[in-house]
Amino acid sequence: MPAARPLHAALLLVTLLISCGTGTPTSGTPQPVATATPAPTTSTAAAQPGTRWSDPATWGGAVPTAGQTVTLPSGKRVILDVTPPDLAGLTIPAGSALEFAEQDLTLRTEWLMVHGELRIGSEHQPFTHHAEILLTNTTPAENIMGMGDRVLGVMDGTLELHGQPRLPWTRLNTTARAGSSTLTLDRAPNWQAGDRLTLTSTDFNPGQTEQVTVQRVTGTTVTLSAPLKYTHWGDPITVAGQNVNERAEVGLLTRNIVIAATSDAAQTSVGAHVMIMGTGAARIEGTEFTRVGQLNTLRRYPVHFHQLGSATTSYLRGSSVHASYNRCVVVHGTSNLRVQDNVTFDTLGHCLFLEDGDETGNTLTGNLLTRVRAPDSKKGQTPLLDSDKRPAAYWLTHPNNTVTGNVAAGVDGTGFWYALPEHPTGLAAGKTDIWNRRVPLGEFSGNTAHSGDRGLNVDQGPKADGTTEVTSYAPVTTPSDPKSAPVPATFQTFTAFKQRDHGAWLRGRNHVMLGATLADNGVGATFANDRTTLKGGLLIGETPNAGQPDSWEPTGTSGRSLPRPWDPSFPIRGFQFYDGHVTIDGATLAGFTPTASRPASGLGYLTKNAFTLTPTNNAVNLHWADNSTHVYLPDPLADKDGDKAATFLDTDGSVTGTAGLTVTGSPLLRGAPDCTARADWNASVCAGQYARLWLQDTTGGALAPVSVTGPHGRVSLTGTPSSFTNFSTTARLGAPYTLTPTGTSSHLRLGISNRQPGDTLTLTVPVSTEPSVYRDWWIDNRNRLKKVAPADLTATTGDSYAYADGQLTLKLVVQTGRDSAVLDICTTDLCK
Repeated sequence: MPAARPLHAALLLVTLLISCGTGTPTSGTPQPVATATPAPTTSTAAAQPGTRWSDPATWGGAVPTAGQTVTLPSGKRVILDVTPPDLAGLTIPAGSALEFAEQDLTLRTEWLMVHGELRIGSEHQPFTHHAEILLTNTTPAENIMGMGDRVLGVMDGTLELHGQPRLPWTRLNTTARAGSSTLTLDRAPNWQAGDRLTLTSTDFNPGQTEQVTVQRVTGTTVTLSAPLKYTHWGDPITVAGQNVNERAEVGLLTRNIVIAATSDAAQTSVGAHVMIMGTGAARIEGTEFTRVGQLNTLRRYPVHFHQLGSATTSYLRGSSVHASYNRCVVVHGTSNLRVQDNVTFDTLGHCLFLEDGDETGNTLTGNLLTRVRAPDSKKGQTPLLDSDKRPAAYWLTHPNNTVTGNVAAGVDGTGFWYALPEHPTGLAAGKTDIWNRRVPLGEFSGNTAHSGDRGLNVDQGPKADGTTEVTSYAPVTTPSDPKSAPVPATFQTFTAFKQRDHGAWLRGRNHVMLGATLADNGVGATFANDRTTLKGGLLIGETPNAGQPDSWEPTGTSGRSLPRPWDPSFPIRGFQFYDGHVTIDGATLAGFTPTASRPASGLGYLTKNAFTLTPTNNAVNLHWADNSTHVYLPDPLADKDGDKAATFLDTDGSVTGTAGLTVTGSPLLRGAPDCTARADWNASVCAGQYARLWLQDTTGGALAPVSVTGPHGRVSLTGTPSSFTNFSTTARLGAPYTLTPTGTSSHLRLGISNRQPGDTLTLTVPVSTEPSVYRDWWIDNRNRLKKVAPADLTATTGDSYAYADGQLTLKLVVQTGRDSAVLDICTTDLCK
């Protein structure tokens, strides 16, 4: 007879793991990858001849009936050869196995707990019929072994799901127009009538992702059961002999093994979820997960690899997740897992989620994640994390993972988000010896993001409380030692198109973006970085893919969609300089053509910028494939000091036509007689050399605004937003400048940065009382300068100052072995 579910020794372990919470807060066309999969272990029961579920002898006399809570007989391999009545629960104890017979079957149960083995097919003999495990909910809010309601739990057991191999996804080979019912693909799929597909948006609007149904397949032609609502780009684009792939992806959602909640989940948003724990293993392929995940609930995710440690024998591949109310795939406290060639559609919050930041050595390859939605409060959807408000398709909390050949399409946020905590969070919060923001990058190559806000984001790492903070990723050889040798983080062959915000945003040091293709974005790339290069690649302002704007949207030329329809005058740009030192080297640029309604340029500076920048940021070896506007610098905003300092170096003349010239939009600089105004650039091209000039009130007083006057112009600085006691602009070496603060300070510090030994700059500062002046006072307060007559200052080496009539005149000189010169001006004993 069916036995009541026993208490297992593993219950204590499960309770300890789960009660702590999980995570933060509390808690081209895919190609099969040839890998050596470790031989699956086989339970003792699975190796034995099977007994049939339908045989009363299997159960000691009576087959389970509807509403019973069933435990498989101990040590037996039971073959499910009939569709049983609805069960109140099913346990497969350790040493026992349940295997689906090769026939169409449905197993309906409130929950299913696997301590032994659950098997449908095998790697060598995939299941060929249709199998469903439907999790019912006639008894809501159950909590099975601490894993919650409607769970397929694997605790120290083995889950083997092996559906038929299907082509997981491919791309269009010809544009599919709105109103058409035909898709022409770039390869012939083994799909069939009735299969459901996801067809990605190829416009800025992620909502243009569609779910469609196959009527028939003939070679590479798929006929749909209903016409398309939107146009999906599928034609080839070639620029300067290089291919730009903006073709829509077409992913298969249907599989012959299905794990799902019953249909009532569509109203309750309490879906099924699969949780693998303890010493459990899961080998899942050819499986469809739908009506899964549980809304607003931690730890209740469609497929959840929870605290497995090294999971070299587990994988999730060739499967689909759709209609999820909470994430897609969660990898938590689990390393060395393979997640490959999967397709997702219509999911909520971060999708493929590496949770705490101690998950390493995982391989994410060939996956297609589509229509990742942000929670909607009007529908009762609450973000689990603050960052879920702008979700990521791929949320990556540790750099040392392999991320290759994946696609993020139609995301209400970011495609690939390296959200690096300082140390792991959640259950791994004690691992303070792991420095996520300094670990060298694993492989990131061949990935694509489109039809969202931001393609690749390396910034905004999580804090322990679940919020995020500005993050600098600076990998080094010994992560525990920030002064150890830097290791370049190379992001290779990344493609981003139709991103409203950025194709890529990187923050940190020693990054390389190699061979990227960034097209049809609001901005191609911005690096809030130092020692970082965009190397090679292709930057395109607008391609023939004009999109399909909504009826309310303002449009561009010939009715094309705009990246920011709420701001149709937004200037599109390929590469934005910011911070520094950053370089663009060897890229090809095209398609940056201004219109009557908005500017466009291959190069620019981050706009509305209040922060410091490096005027020696540079461009070199650029190739212009057409008559694109090379540069455009908008008029600086009055309260944004960074705008007023925008300057970069054209190293080899591939921007201006003459090597060594500087492009500047600074009102302080552009009026020099050796500057040539470029009205179409809203900038000037100048000779000379330039440095960052800065001033700091170390006492925290109010100096703003600070007027900077030079021989060819003037700017008024309001200070950086962090404290408004720091001021920065771009100055020309060898020229004299006067700094006039509105307020006074007893201790000023000023200097020039990003220069070479011997570089000089002369400054005059009004000071009512003769001060003491020091070089590098905080290093050695004995470096006090001598006073000389104003006429004698020119001949000094920066070891003197002049003071007369309330005017302090200084000569800043970069000393040998330095890249900056810094002086302290003190009118009290603070500097002594």
